[in-house]
Amino acid sequence: MGLYHFYIPFQFNWGNYLEQTSPVINWSLYSFNNYLSFNLLILALFLGRYLLRKKENTEIITVLTSLLFMFWLFSTLYQLIEPMPLPEHLKWIGFILIGVAFLNTLLFLIPLITLLKKKIPQPKGIREIHE
Repeated sequence: MGLYHFYIPFQFNWGNYLEQTSPVINWSLYSFNNYLSFNLLILALFLGRYLLRKKENTEIITVLTSLLFMFWLFSTLYQLIEPMPLPEHLKWIGFILIGVAFLNTLLFLIPLITLLKKKIPQPKGIREIHE
């Protein structure tokens, strides 16, 4: 998703819609998009690295998974509260965007719950207490 977001300004020809009298706002629009894209990409790459090569490092995996979960949860909630203004014939794209955000939220929530359960000390059984 991070790589794709780098491409979005070109895909939708953002430059055609920007006012030449507001260069700071124009720069801000592109920079925020690039910052978002970069952060998504870096977080995903580091999470992938730890999942593939350093599986025993559960603390870092938990933090990276939490960050990505929170990002997608925020994206889902934001789109529900403030949907993308799309023309009537493209309204279906809004449902896909919310669906993707929600699916990604679940994809990070499920392993996050598992990671967090491993950290919570389990209550001792009756036999263990008496020993």
